[in-house]
Amino acid sequence: MAFPTSEDPSRHEEFVSLYVRHEAAVFSFVLAMVKHTADAEDIVQRASMTMWRCFDKFEPGTNFRAWAFQIAKNEALNHLSKSKRDRHVFSEKLVAMLADQAEERADNLDAQRRALDFCVEKLPADDHEIIKGCYREGSTIRSFAEQAGETANKIYKRLNRVRGQLQRCIERRLGLEEVRS
Repeated sequence: MAFPTSEDPSRHEEFVSLYVRHEAAVFSFVLAMVKHTADAEDIVQRASMTMWRCFDKFEPGTNFRAWAFQIAKNEALNHLSKSKRDRHVFSEKLVAMLADQAEERADNLDAQRRALDFCVEKLPADDHEIIKGCYREGSTIRSFAEQAGETANKIYKRLNRVRGQLQRCIERRLGLEEVRS
């Protein structure tokens, strides 16, 4: 199997970009199949090496996450087969069912993330600024309030109002809003 080579840095960058974007989903997917975090970490590491070695077979423009999930699922099944003598290991049928559910949850989380991104972009500028300021890495409501010259209590109340707007927007965007009688 051919590795993406340093002679083709764009292919290397493409792999890294795709892998980093989907790494957390792959880990959650594997963790749903095995019960120990350490096992999931080992499986994901082996799966990522396989993905890297086989990346020349990945078709650009297709679903990287589905491709990565299949490789991770195979690695998890291999791990479980090797661990079969342990009576606490899930059956392959159960693992397949858990894998399907984990993939469905990942799809739902992706849809929710896209809806959140859409809804945040639609916020009025002041509300958008509160979200950015309060959720910036290393920031707190108190530090943002001081920077904005407001009380933490006032920012907290406004942030709760904005969170409510975002929740309603996400529900509408996903078609989940219940018909109220």
